[in-house]
Amino acid sequence: MNARRTEYRSRQLTKRIEGIVAECQHKIVYVYGPYPPSEGRTKWRVIVYDPSTGGRRSVSAETTRTAASLAELLRKETETKPVPTVHEALDQWIEHKRVVWRNAERVARNVENRIKVWIPDVPVDEIDAARASALYLAVTKSEGKFGPLKAATHHGYLKLAKELWRWLLDGGHIENDAFAKVKPIGKANAGKQQLGPREAKTLERLLFDKANQGEEGALAILVQLYLGLRPSEVLGLTVGAVDGINVFVNGTKNKNAKRRLELFAPVAELLATHCEKRPLTERIFARDREKQPTPGWMYKRLHSYCDEAQIGRVCPHSLRGLHSSLALEAGATSNDVARSLGHSSFAITAKHYAKADSIEVGKARRVADSLHGPK
Repeated sequence: MNARRTEYRSRQLTKRIEGIVAECQHKIVYVYGPYPPSEGRTKWRVIVYDPSTGGRRSVSAETTRTAASLAELLRKETETKPVPTVHEALDQWIEHKRVVWRNAERVARNVENRIKVWIPDVPVDEIDAARASALYLAVTKSEGKFGPLKAATHHGYLKLAKELWRWLLDGGHIENDAFAKVKPIGKANAGKQQLGPREAKTLERLLFDKANQGEEGALAILVQLYLGLRPSEVLGLTVGAVDGINVFVNGTKNKNAKRRLELFAPVAELLATHCEKRPLTERIFARDREKQPTPGWMYKRLHSYCDEAQIGRVCPHSLRGLHSSLALEAGATSNDVARSLGHSSFAITAKHYAKADSIEVGKARRVADSLHGPK
């Protein structure tokens, strides 16, 4: 009985492969995988992608060895490797990476924009080392939305281009990596401009006034300021994630992003009122939106409150830095601050968020407490 079943499955698989091969004749298709079983599934998958239609066909196998053999067979039968244009190659690379990206659609859009904005859609083998350097030099001198493009931004552009060209080289689409020796230009600023103590207090008082009047934007920014959350983490909070002063953050950026934090009691009271009699699974903020809004929702409101408070505009990520700096100056340990921000180590916090003088003040206070504190 088992032999007959195995023979039947083999015939079905052969028919499926023959069908895919017949369908893909005279087309340029790409074979990806094998990919391990996703949650709730037991079989390995091989994906056949048709860039002309965006269509995907999958073939499943019981074991990784069988799946690898299927992938190799499909490549031999269907895959061709003509020289793609930059944008065609980008689409293929995004499709290849989609299975490992968190928030795949949003990441894919960002990656697409950061390549297409400065690299023309020409055959990839037309871009040699000299042209790659010239393209990068040109983008460093270009204007962004808010003025000259910052070093951190074009460094990110270059990093993505390098990844894409390495993938093209590994896939046999090009013979030389044009971006391999292109070096980043300029020094990226680490960290964001932070508010001074008086500015921070002025903003905090305004936010409390606005939150008491029922403005959820002000309450969202207060939650970020007091917990040091990422904008996406604030906007992703659900009613059920709040239990008194405890907030359970279901972050997804890395393994340290899931954490429990204690919220300043007056802010927790405002949050409890805002969440009263609402379903536990409902998003706390911007619930009128079908989907969770982008961090721009926070940027727009914070800029408005900064203008009203007559202080310099800062971005939401700056409030994470302010949170870490204030915590360190108050005597919090570096490990506690890193954990609160969802970082794997304090090195990340120190480089991008906490001010250097705040780190030193915090160290000095802990030394003083050790030497002169109560026995």
